Amino acid sequence: MKKIILFLPILALFLAGCDGGDSNSSTSGTSDDSSTSTAEPLPPPVVSDINGEEISHEANDGDIIKLMHMNDTHGSIEYLPDNNEPGMAYIAGYVNEKRAQENTDVVLLSSGDMFQGSLDSNINQGKLMLDIMKEMRFDSMSIGNHEFDWGVDVLAENAQYALDSDTGDWAFPFLSGNILGPEGQYEFGHLSTTFNRGPARISIIGSIDSGVYDSIDGPIVAGYEFVNAASMVISEAQRLRASGSDIIIYSTHDVDKRVAQTIANNVDAIFTGHNHHNSVLTMTSSTSKTIPIIESSSNGRALGEVDFIYDAETDSYELGTYKNTNVLDGVISLIEDEGVQAIYDRYLDAPAQDGPVSSDSLRSLKNDKIGEITSDSKYVAYDDVNIPQSDVATMFLYAQLEAYIDSYDIVGSCYNKSRSAWTVGDITYADIYKAFPFDNATVIVAATGAQLKTWSTTTVYVDGISKTTLDNNTVYQIVTSTYIINNREEGKFNSIVNIDEDIFQRHVFYQQFLEATTPNPWG
Repeated sequence: MKKIILFLPILALFLAGCDGGDSNSSTSGTSDDSSTSTAEPLPPPVVSDINGEEISHEANDGDIIKLMHMNDTHGSIEYLPDNNEPGMAYIAGYVNEKRAQENTDVVLLSSGDMFQGSLDSNINQGKLMLDIMKEMRFDSMSIGNHEFDWGVDVLAENAQYALDSDTGDWAFPFLSGNILGPEGQYEFGHLSTTFNRGPARISIIGSIDSGVYDSIDGPIVAGYEFVNAASMVISEAQRLRASGSDIIIYSTHDVDKRVAQTIANNVDAIFTGHNHHNSVLTMTSSTSKTIPIIESSSNGRALGEVDFIYDAETDSYELGTYKNTNVLDGVISLIEDEGVQAIYDRYLDAPAQDGPVSSDSLRSLKNDKIGEITSDSKYVAYDDVNIPQSDVATMFLYAQLEAYIDSYDIVGSCYNKSRSAWTVGDITYADIYKAFPFDNATVIVAATGAQLKTWSTTTVYVDGISKTTLDNNTVYQIVTSTYIINNREEGKFNSIVNIDEDIFQRHVFYQQFLEATTPNPWG
């Protein structure tokens, strides 16, 4: 039987916050201010020995604890070598190789944004990725801004699913102990997890930076606060060190590649996410130790690796090599993890539905042709092959304009950007999904010319109208998304004319491709 040792009063609070009750679990994230507690919040929850691992042996000189790290994977489960995306089965194979090395034990962690970004992951709201992470034996995942994208109910469900050993042979916690809920208590994430690995006692502390708050659709996190985590991280690191942890790791989803010096003074390694940087930096602690700070690109394009080597003379783990590794660098032999691939295949072969778009299998939904862009398109780069992200976005803007211009008196189409580039050839729903993965409803707003002139988000207008020719006093209609009006152009319009709550950008683009009778429908 697995042994789980928890700080029980704190865990009870966490589970109460995750069970889907009360106003703070609605997908809008709103709360009644009159009911918000003014009492001091209880400390955020921590978890210990969740998988019941025992110390395997007494440490020997030269034993290695290898930390392996991912961030901002964004649902990149499929092997896509043209995008330099190894896919999770090959990443798992690489991790397995490291686990098999002599005198080496692996700690595997994520600094957030694991789910949102692909049809594979989004259509099941992260469950496929969670099943894969359990199969790979992840030790923790710090919460990123995109973990909120499906609302706080789904975030709470996914956190509990990861923590539940009944949904697989392995369990791991979501970390980020600084998310303060509308009721004045910490929610969703544990502050730390501690466990035995090989001969060592390991602790991971997690947080989400307040700087990523504005990256989340406003109504979802209304009433929530990402409090400054520095003091709680430092206190927790000191508590863990005093309790016997050999290696203390800090994992954060953070807009800044560096962290406070006071945090670096109290931990042994730092991993970050959010910026999609392939970054290896260092800080020097107050005791002259080198502290590696690693962010590992995105979409599985890099894995962070930090080695700690046991020194028998000092009876401590000393920093060894630290780096990011590209699994597709041509040097590493690709080995597929059969268990991970089997999980993926099971999901691929199941019926799939994404709002108005459906198929008898996820595999068909991903791969069936719905349109074509040829090298003759004006949006193709000079190499006659690639379609830059900005031009994918422009095609979408014209498609969105076409979709609504006959039903509404709109003069423009607005959206911020595509998340991926394309190449010429057949276009599939998977291509569209990767470019526009977010569940942002399509909305038509009325705004004066003066208001629209203050908008900074990319907009295309009907022929004969441009931003500079708008009359300041005339009221116009624009089609855009709820994310744009809630987060980027908030308050810069008069009224909402219509919201298609269940029609997202990818659905609009998909339908316009289906209705097109020729390749290159937008030139």
